[in-house]
Amino acid sequence: MVSTLHRILLTALFLLAASAAWAAPVNVYRGTLGKAEVVMELGQPQPDGTRTGRYFYRRHGVDIPLQGTLNQMAEALPLRAELLGSLDDVVDSGPLFEDAEQRQIIWRARMQGNALVGEWRDGIHGKKLPFRLQRIARYDPEKIAPHGVPFGVSISMQITPYDYLRVAQHPLEQGKEIVLASNLAWRLVRDARTQFWYPRLTRHPSARILAQTNAILEQRHWAMSLMALDCVASIYKDRGPDAGTLAGFDGESIQVSYLSHALMSVVESGSIGCGGAHPHNHYDPFTLDLLRGGYLDFSRILRGVSYTEKGWREYSPELFDFFEQSRSRFTRKHDETDCGVYPGYMVPMFETSTSGSGSRQNKLSFVVSGVGHASGACLGSGVSVPFSELKPMLQPKAAPYLRP
Repeated sequence: MVSTLHRILLTALFLLAASAAWAAPVNVYRGTLGKAEVVMELGQPQPDGTRTGRYFYRRHGVDIPLQGTLNQMAEALPLRAELLGSLDDVVDSGPLFEDAEQRQIIWRARMQGNALVGEWRDGIHGKKLPFRLQRIARYDPEKIAPHGVPFGVSISMQITPYDYLRVAQHPLEQGKEIVLASNLAWRLVRDARTQFWYPRLTRHPSARILAQTNAILEQRHWAMSLMALDCVASIYKDRGPDAGTLAGFDGESIQVSYLSHALMSVVESGSIGCGGAHPHNHYDPFTLDLLRGGYLDFSRILRGVSYTEKGWREYSPELFDFFEQSRSRFTRKHDETDCGVYPGYMVPMFETSTSGSGSRQNKLSFVVSGVGHASGACLGSGVSVPFSELKPMLQPKAAPYLRP
Protein backbone atom coordinates (compact mmCIF):
# COMPACT_ATOMS: atom_id res chain seq x y z
CA MET A 1 0.00 0.00 0.00
CA VAL A 2 3.02 2.28 0.37
CA SER A 3 4.08 3.92 -2.91
CA THR A 4 7.56 3.45 -4.35
CA LEU A 5 8.52 7.06 -3.71
CA HIS A 6 7.15 7.05 -0.17
CA ARG A 7 9.03 3.83 0.59
CA ILE A 8 12.26 5.45 -0.64
CA LEU A 9 11.52 8.55 1.43
CA LEU A 10 10.85 6.57 4.59
CA THR A 11 13.93 4.42 4.07
CA ALA A 12 16.17 7.45 3.69
CA LEU A 13 14.48 9.29 6.55
CA PHE A 14 14.99 6.56 9.11
CA LEU A 15 18.47 5.66 7.91
CA LEU A 16 19.36 9.31 8.40
CA ALA A 17 17.78 9.32 11.85
CA ALA A 18 19.65 6.17 12.82
CA SER A 19 23.03 7.56 11.76
CA ALA A 20 22.64 11.27 12.46
CA ALA A 21 24.61 11.57 15.69
CA TRP A 22 26.52 8.25 15.44
CA ALA A 23 25.73 7.38 19.05
CA ALA A 24 22.57 6.38 20.85
CA PRO A 25 20.69 7.55 22.76
CA VAL A 26 20.77 11.21 21.76
CA ASN A 27 19.51 14.38 23.41
CA VAL A 28 17.44 17.02 21.64
CA TYR A 29 17.68 20.68 22.69
CA ARG A 30 15.63 23.69 21.63
CA GLY A 31 16.24 27.36 22.28
CA THR A 32 17.86 30.46 20.81
CA LEU A 33 21.15 31.31 19.18
CA GLY A 34 21.24 35.08 19.40
CA LYS A 35 17.65 35.86 18.42
CA ALA A 36 17.20 32.87 16.10
CA GLU A 37 15.30 29.73 17.11
CA VAL A 38 17.40 26.58 16.74
CA VAL A 39 17.12 22.86 17.52
CA MET A 40 20.18 20.70 18.28
CA GLU A 41 20.72 16.97 18.58
CA LEU A 42 23.82 15.65 20.37
CA GLY A 43 25.11 12.14 20.82
CA GLN A 44 26.77 10.80 23.94
CA PRO A 45 30.45 11.63 24.55
CA GLN A 46 33.08 9.18 23.31
CA PRO A 47 35.94 8.10 25.64
CA ASP A 48 37.96 11.15 24.55
CA GLY A 49 35.04 13.48 25.28
CA THR A 50 34.14 14.21 21.64
CA ARG A 51 30.54 14.23 20.46
CA THR A 52 28.86 14.30 17.09
CA GLY A 53 25.52 15.87 16.32
CA ARG A 54 23.63 18.36 14.20
CA TYR A 55 21.45 21.43 14.49
CA PHE A 56 19.14 23.55 12.37
CA TYR A 57 17.61 27.02 12.35
CA ARG A 58 13.82 26.65 12.66
CA ARG A 59 13.25 29.07 9.80
CA HIS A 60 15.42 27.00 7.44
CA GLY A 61 15.18 23.37 8.63
CA VAL A 62 18.59 22.51 7.14
CA ASP A 63 20.91 20.24 9.14
CA ILE A 64 24.41 21.50 9.98
CA PRO A 65 26.80 18.82 11.35
CA LEU A 66 28.63 19.31 14.68
CA GLN A 67 31.74 17.64 16.09
CA GLY A 68 34.00 18.13 19.10
CA THR A 69 33.97 18.37 22.87
CA LEU A 70 31.17 20.20 24.62
CA ASN A 71 33.20 23.39 25.14
CA GLN A 72 34.88 23.25 21.72
CA MET A 73 32.28 21.94 19.29
CA ALA A 74 33.01 22.79 15.66
CA GLU A 75 30.27 23.52 13.14
CA ALA A 76 30.63 22.13 9.61
CA LEU A 77 31.23 24.52 6.71
CA PRO A 78 29.46 24.29 3.35
CA LEU A 79 31.71 22.75 0.71
CA ARG A 80 31.95 25.83 -1.45
CA ALA A 81 35.05 27.12 -3.20
CA GLU A 82 35.11 30.47 -1.38
CA LEU A 83 35.52 28.68 1.97
CA LEU A 84 37.66 25.79 0.78
CA GLY A 85 40.28 27.98 -0.86
CA SER A 86 43.43 25.94 -1.48
CA LEU A 87 41.63 22.85 -0.20
CA ASP A 88 39.37 23.04 -3.24
CA ASP A 89 41.41 20.49 -5.18
CA VAL A 90 41.61 17.86 -2.46
CA VAL A 91 38.31 17.95 -0.54
CA ASP A 92 35.62 15.92 -2.29
CA SER A 93 33.38 15.13 0.66
CA GLY A 94 32.78 16.31 4.16
CA PRO A 95 31.92 17.32 6.67
CA LEU A 96 34.70 19.90 6.84
CA PHE A 97 35.15 21.76 10.13
CA GLU A 98 37.71 24.42 9.18
CA ASP A 99 38.45 26.52 6.12
CA ALA A 100 41.69 26.84 4.16
CA GLU A 101 43.06 29.21 6.82
CA GLN A 102 42.16 26.78 9.62
CA ARG A 103 39.41 29.03 10.91
CA GLN A 104 36.36 27.49 12.56
CA ILE A 105 32.87 28.20 13.82
CA ILE A 106 32.82 26.99 17.42
CA TRP A 107 30.11 26.34 20.02
CA ARG A 108 31.57 26.84 23.51
CA ALA A 109 28.93 25.12 25.66
CA ARG A 110 28.48 24.07 29.26
CA MET A 111 25.68 22.23 31.01
CA GLN A 112 23.41 24.25 33.30
CA GLY A 113 20.88 21.79 34.66
CA ASN A 114 19.05 20.44 31.60
CA ALA A 115 20.20 23.32 29.44
CA LEU A 116 23.17 23.99 27.19
CA VAL A 117 24.42 27.56 27.55
CA GLY A 118 27.42 29.38 26.16
CA GLU A 119 28.74 31.37 23.25
CA TRP A 120 28.82 30.70 19.50
CA ARG A 121 31.93 32.12 17.83
CA ASP A 122 32.28 32.56 14.08
CA GLY A 123 36.05 32.63 13.62
CA ILE A 124 35.67 33.29 9.89
CA HIS A 125 33.53 36.43 10.04
CA GLY A 126 34.39 37.53 13.59
CA LYS A 127 30.88 37.23 15.00
CA LYS A 128 29.82 36.11 18.51
CA LEU A 129 26.35 35.20 19.79
CA PRO A 130 25.06 33.83 23.11
CA PHE A 131 22.92 30.69 23.11
CA ARG A 132 20.68 28.88 25.54
CA LEU A 133 19.12 25.52 24.59
CA GLN A 134 16.82 23.53 26.87
CA ARG A 135 16.79 19.74 26.63
CA ILE A 136 13.32 18.71 25.45
CA ALA A 137 13.70 15.08 24.39
CA ARG A 138 15.90 12.01 24.56
CA TYR A 139 15.52 9.08 22.17
CA ASP A 140 17.42 6.22 20.58
CA PRO A 141 17.51 6.47 16.77
CA GLU A 142 18.67 2.85 16.49
CA LYS A 143 15.46 1.64 18.09
CA ILE A 144 13.46 3.25 15.29
CA ALA A 145 15.00 0.97 12.68
CA PRO A 146 17.43 -1.57 14.15
CA HIS A 147 16.93 -4.09 11.33
CA GLY A 148 15.62 -1.93 8.52
CA VAL A 149 12.79 0.53 8.13
CA PRO A 150 9.46 -0.07 9.91
CA PHE A 151 6.94 1.34 7.45
CA GLY A 152 4.14 3.08 9.27
CA VAL A 153 6.37 4.63 11.96
CA SER A 154 5.16 8.20 12.16
CA ILE A 155 7.16 11.39 12.30
CA SER A 156 6.22 12.59 15.77
CA MET A 157 7.53 14.37 18.84
CA GLN A 158 7.54 11.05 20.70
CA ILE A 159 9.35 8.93 18.10
CA THR A 160 11.43 11.30 15.93
CA PRO A 161 11.50 14.59 17.88
CA TYR A 162 14.36 16.23 15.99
CA ASP A 163 12.92 15.68 12.52
CA TYR A 164 9.40 16.40 13.76
CA LEU A 165 10.53 19.87 14.80
CA ARG A 166 12.06 20.44 11.36
CA VAL A 167 8.68 20.20 9.65
CA ALA A 168 5.86 20.45 12.22
CA GLN A 169 4.41 23.76 13.35
CA HIS A 170 6.06 25.56 10.45
CA PRO A 171 3.59 27.99 8.84
CA LEU A 172 2.08 26.73 5.59
CA GLU A 173 0.95 28.79 2.63
CA GLN A 174 -2.72 28.11 1.87
CA GLY A 175 -4.03 27.52 -1.63
CA LYS A 176 -7.59 28.12 -2.78
CA GLU A 177 -10.22 25.80 -1.32
CA ILE A 178 -11.75 23.52 -3.97
CA VAL A 179 -15.37 22.94 -2.96
CA LEU A 180 -17.15 19.91 -4.43
CA ALA A 181 -20.13 19.99 -2.06
CA SER A 182 -21.15 21.84 1.06
CA ASN A 183 -19.52 19.07 3.11
CA LEU A 184 -16.69 18.04 0.78
CA ALA A 185 -13.67 20.17 -0.13
CA TRP A 186 -9.88 20.23 -0.25
CA ARG A 187 -7.01 22.66 -0.76
CA LEU A 188 -3.28 22.64 -1.45
CA VAL A 189 -0.80 23.83 1.16
CA ARG A 190 2.92 24.54 0.86
CA ASP A 191 5.98 24.83 3.06
CA ALA A 192 7.78 27.74 1.43
CA ARG A 193 11.15 26.17 2.30
CA THR A 194 10.52 23.15 0.05
CA GLN A 195 8.24 24.86 -2.49
CA PHE A 196 5.94 21.99 -3.52
CA TRP A 197 2.19 21.94 -2.85
CA TYR A 198 0.43 19.07 -1.08
CA PRO A 199 -3.30 18.51 -0.48
CA ARG A 200 -5.33 18.60 2.71
CA LEU A 201 -8.99 17.69 3.09
CA THR A 202 -10.91 20.71 4.42
CA ARG A 203 -14.51 19.41 4.58
CA HIS A 204 -16.01 15.95 5.08
CA PRO A 205 -19.20 14.70 6.78
CA SER A 206 -17.12 12.79 9.36
CA ALA A 207 -14.79 14.75 11.64
CA ARG A 208 -12.97 11.47 12.43
CA ILE A 209 -12.33 10.70 8.76
CA LEU A 210 -11.27 14.30 8.13
CA ALA A 211 -8.66 14.09 10.90
CA GLN A 212 -7.40 10.60 9.91
CA THR A 213 -7.09 11.56 6.25
CA ASN A 214 -5.19 14.75 6.98
CA ALA A 215 -2.86 12.88 9.34
CA ILE A 216 -1.86 10.57 6.45
CA LEU A 217 -1.47 13.46 4.00
CA GLU A 218 0.56 15.40 6.55
CA GLN A 219 2.93 12.48 7.16
CA ARG A 220 3.55 12.04 3.43
CA HIS A 221 4.08 15.78 3.02
CA TRP A 222 6.52 15.88 5.94
CA ALA A 223 8.52 12.90 4.66
CA MET A 224 8.98 14.55 1.27
CA SER A 225 9.88 17.88 2.85
CA LEU A 226 12.53 16.21 5.02
CA MET A 227 14.10 14.61 1.95
CA ALA A 228 14.19 17.97 0.16
CA LEU A 229 15.76 19.66 3.20
CA ASP A 230 18.29 16.84 3.53
CA CYS A 231 19.43 17.44 -0.04
CA VAL A 232 19.90 21.14 0.76
CA ALA A 233 21.94 20.05 3.79
CA SER A 234 24.10 17.75 1.66
CA ILE A 235 26.19 20.83 0.78
CA TYR A 236 27.95 20.14 4.10
CA LYS A 237 28.91 16.61 3.05
CA ASP A 238 29.03 16.44 -0.73
CA ARG A 239 30.35 18.51 -3.62
CA GLY A 240 28.13 16.88 -6.25
CA PRO A 241 26.02 19.00 -8.62
CA ASP A 242 22.80 18.31 -6.69
CA ALA A 243 24.24 19.17 -3.27
CA GLY A 244 22.52 22.20 -1.78
CA THR A 245 19.44 21.88 -4.03
CA LEU A 246 15.90 20.74 -3.27
CA ALA A 247 16.60 17.52 -5.22
CA GLY A 248 13.84 18.33 -7.72
CA PHE A 249 11.07 18.42 -5.11
CA ASP A 250 10.41 22.03 -6.08
CA GLY A 251 9.20 20.60 -9.41
CA GLU A 252 7.14 17.79 -7.85
CA SER A 253 3.53 17.51 -9.04
CA ILE A 254 0.88 16.43 -6.54
CA GLN A 255 -2.57 15.94 -8.06
CA VAL A 256 -5.89 15.06 -6.46
CA SER A 257 -7.23 12.89 -9.26
CA TYR A 258 -10.49 11.93 -7.53
CA LEU A 259 -12.46 12.95 -4.45
CA SER A 260 -15.85 11.79 -3.20
CA HIS A 261 -17.31 11.24 0.24
CA ALA A 262 -15.95 7.67 0.00
CA LEU A 263 -12.60 7.90 -1.81
CA MET A 264 -9.62 10.18 -2.35
CA SER A 265 -6.94 9.38 -4.95
CA VAL A 266 -3.72 11.39 -5.07
CA VAL A 267 -0.79 11.10 -7.48
CA GLU A 268 2.78 12.07 -6.59
CA SER A 269 4.88 12.45 -9.74
CA GLY A 270 8.10 14.07 -10.86
CA SER A 271 11.84 13.52 -11.07
CA ILE A 272 13.92 13.73 -7.91
CA GLY A 273 17.55 13.01 -7.13
CA CYS A 274 20.37 14.11 -4.87
CA GLY A 275 23.32 12.34 -6.47
CA GLY A 276 23.44 8.94 -8.11
CA ALA A 277 23.52 7.83 -11.71
CA HIS A 278 19.89 8.64 -12.51
CA PRO A 279 17.10 10.74 -11.01
CA HIS A 280 14.13 8.89 -9.58
CA ASN A 281 11.37 9.41 -12.14
CA HIS A 282 8.10 8.38 -10.57
CA TYR A 283 4.33 8.28 -10.91
CA ASP A 284 2.96 7.09 -7.55
CA PRO A 285 -0.80 7.01 -6.93
CA PHE A 286 -2.38 6.17 -3.60
CA THR A 287 -6.03 5.99 -2.55
CA LEU A 288 -7.57 6.72 0.84
CA ASP A 289 -10.75 5.16 2.20
CA LEU A 290 -13.04 7.98 3.36
CA LEU A 291 -15.68 5.57 4.66
CA ARG A 292 -13.52 3.48 7.00
CA GLY A 293 -10.36 5.61 7.23
CA GLY A 294 -6.77 4.87 6.22
CA TYR A 295 -5.51 3.52 2.90
CA LEU A 296 -8.08 1.78 0.71
CA ASP A 297 -8.17 -2.00 0.67
CA PHE A 298 -8.96 -2.48 -3.03
CA SER A 299 -10.23 -5.99 -2.37
CA ARG A 300 -13.34 -4.31 -0.94
CA ILE A 301 -14.11 -3.02 -4.42
CA LEU A 302 -12.47 -5.32 -6.98
CA ARG A 303 -12.57 -9.06 -7.49
CA GLY A 304 -9.10 -10.51 -7.96
CA VAL A 305 -7.23 -8.23 -5.56
CA SER A 306 -5.46 -9.72 -2.54
CA TYR A 307 -2.68 -8.70 -0.16
CA THR A 308 0.39 -10.50 1.15
CA GLU A 309 1.37 -10.57 4.82
CA LYS A 310 3.69 -7.62 4.11
CA GLY A 311 0.86 -5.61 2.56
CA TRP A 312 1.88 -5.99 -1.08
CA ARG A 313 -1.01 -5.91 -3.54
CA GLU A 314 -1.48 -8.93 -5.82
CA TYR A 315 -3.82 -9.38 -8.79
CA SER A 316 -5.52 -12.42 -10.25
CA PRO A 317 -5.05 -13.38 -13.94
CA GLU A 318 -8.75 -12.60 -14.46
CA LEU A 319 -8.27 -9.01 -13.31
CA PHE A 320 -5.26 -8.55 -15.60
CA ASP A 321 -7.29 -10.01 -18.48
CA PHE A 322 -10.13 -7.57 -17.79
CA PHE A 323 -7.87 -4.54 -18.00
CA GLU A 324 -5.96 -5.94 -20.98
CA GLN A 325 -9.23 -6.43 -22.86
CA SER A 326 -10.28 -2.87 -21.92
CA ARG A 327 -7.21 -1.27 -23.47
CA SER A 328 -8.62 -0.90 -26.98
CA ARG A 329 -11.56 1.12 -25.66
CA PHE A 330 -10.20 2.88 -22.59
CA THR A 331 -6.45 3.52 -22.97
CA ARG A 332 -5.58 6.70 -21.07
CA LYS A 333 -5.76 9.55 -23.58
CA HIS A 334 -2.76 11.48 -22.26
CA ASP A 335 -0.34 8.57 -22.74
CA GLU A 336 2.68 9.38 -24.88
CA THR A 337 3.23 5.68 -25.46
CA ASP A 338 1.14 2.54 -25.17
CA CYS A 339 3.04 0.28 -22.79
CA GLY A 340 0.18 -2.09 -22.11
CA VAL A 341 -0.53 -3.72 -18.77
CA TYR A 342 2.81 -4.15 -17.00
CA PRO A 343 2.73 -7.26 -14.76
CA GLY A 344 4.06 -6.44 -11.30
CA TYR A 345 3.99 -2.66 -11.76
CA MET A 346 0.30 -1.76 -12.00
CA VAL A 347 -1.45 0.38 -9.39
CA PRO A 348 -5.20 1.07 -9.25
CA MET A 349 -6.46 4.61 -8.68
CA PHE A 350 -9.55 6.70 -9.29
CA GLU A 351 -9.90 9.65 -11.64
CA THR A 352 -12.50 12.16 -12.75
CA SER A 353 -12.22 13.47 -16.30
CA THR A 354 -14.13 16.35 -17.88
CA SER A 355 -15.27 16.27 -21.50
CA GLY A 356 -15.31 19.23 -23.87
CA SER A 357 -18.99 19.75 -23.09
CA GLY A 358 -18.21 19.99 -19.37
CA SER A 359 -19.69 16.64 -18.35
CA ARG A 360 -17.70 14.65 -15.77
CA GLN A 361 -16.92 10.95 -15.89
CA ASN A 362 -15.60 8.88 -12.99
CA LYS A 363 -13.11 6.13 -13.79
CA LEU A 364 -11.00 3.43 -12.21
CA SER A 365 -7.51 3.51 -13.72
CA PHE A 366 -4.87 0.80 -13.74
CA VAL A 367 -1.52 2.53 -14.27
CA VAL A 368 2.19 1.79 -14.48
CA SER A 369 4.11 2.80 -11.34
CA GLY A 370 7.47 1.88 -9.85
CA VAL A 371 9.30 0.75 -13.00
CA GLY A 372 13.02 1.37 -13.35
CA HIS A 373 14.75 4.24 -15.10
CA ALA A 374 14.92 2.45 -18.48
CA SER A 375 11.13 2.11 -18.58
CA GLY A 376 10.36 5.56 -17.25
CA ALA A 377 8.48 6.57 -20.40
CA CYS A 378 5.74 4.12 -19.39
CA LEU A 379 5.08 5.71 -15.99
CA GLY A 380 1.42 6.67 -15.69
CA SER A 381 0.34 4.80 -18.81
CA GLY A 382 -2.45 2.27 -18.55
CA VAL A 383 -6.21 1.86 -18.75
CA SER A 384 -9.00 4.09 -17.42
CA VAL A 385 -12.35 2.29 -17.24
CA PRO A 386 -15.59 4.20 -16.52
CA PHE A 387 -17.46 3.11 -13.41
CA SER A 388 -20.34 1.94 -15.62
CA GLU A 389 -18.07 -0.66 -17.29
CA LEU A 390 -16.61 -2.17 -14.11
CA LYS A 391 -19.51 -4.44 -13.16
CA PRO A 392 -17.85 -7.77 -14.14
CA MET A 393 -15.01 -7.16 -11.65
CA LEU A 394 -16.86 -5.46 -8.79
CA GLN A 395 -17.37 -6.95 -5.35
CA PRO A 396 -21.00 -7.16 -4.13
CA LYS A 397 -20.41 -4.40 -1.55
CA ALA A 398 -18.57 -1.99 -3.87
CA ALA A 399 -21.54 0.30 -4.50
CA PRO A 400 -21.07 2.68 -1.53
CA TYR A 401 -17.56 3.45 -2.76
CA LEU A 402 -18.56 4.23 -6.35
CA ARG A 403 -21.27 6.78 -5.71
CA PRO A 404 -20.28 10.23 -7.07
